[in-house]
Parts: sequence; C-alpha cells; structure tokens
Amino acid sequence: MQSPEARPMPPPVADLEVRIAQWRTTRSKKGPIPDDIWAEATRLARRHGIYPVSSALRLNYEALKGRVEGSPKKQRRVDRRPPAFVQLDPLPGTSSPSSTVEVESPGGLKLTIRLSGVSAMDVVALVDAFIGNRR
Repeated sequence: MQSPEARPMPPPVADLEVRIAQWRTTRSKKGPIPDDIWAEATRLARRHGIYPVSSALRLNYEALKGRVEGSPKKQRRVDRRPPAFVQLDPLPGTSSPSSTVEVESPGGLKLTIRLSGVSAMDVVALVDAFIGNRR
C-alpha cells in the first residue's frame, strides 16, 4: 500500500498547493492562512480526506480537521468568564435551616444545591469545581 504522500493528488489539490506556496513566499510577515485558502482546503479535505490533503498541502492536521468538522479552534474555545455571584439577604421574619443555590455555567449547564448545615466554603468549592476553575 502506498503512503498518502506517494499517491498522486487530484489537480484541484495540486492547484491549491501552488497557491499556498505562492502565499508562503510572498507574505511579508508571519500570519494566519487566509480564509479563502482554508475554505478551499476544507472543501478538498471533505472530498479526498483530511490526512492526504493536510499532508499534500503541509497544513496542520488538527486545524484542518476542526474546520472540516465545522468547529475551528477559535470557535471551540469555552467562554471562561468568571461566574457572577449575587448575594440575597433573607426576607425579614423568615428563617430556614436549609437553602437552595442554583448555578449556571457559561456553557448552559445548571447545578442546583440544596443545603442543610453546609459551610459557605463547601459551597464555594462545589461551585468552583462545577464551573471548571479547579480540576
């Protein structure tokens, strides 16, 4: 069996290889590959396979795979904004030995904690683990 590098690539892949080589030699400074080149490489990878196209064009396999699967790395990043906390004081005249804490992660996951005799630090640790700040 021939290696993917030894197989002749279809003319559209060879044409894009020439475009990429021209772009690499004429660019003035390092920078991202233009979107039109990525779009063409993605189209070709869907048709001819990610590995053969990434090898022939000397493109990052994982970056091309992410684009083929519809989730480039830029879009896959999780929003890591710190969670916002709101403190509510109990209503006057009410007392309860238990409380409920509801937390929603930036990704939309929800956590409900029903408390009875738990310290505030235990709640902070649970919420922090849920949000993903500690592993």
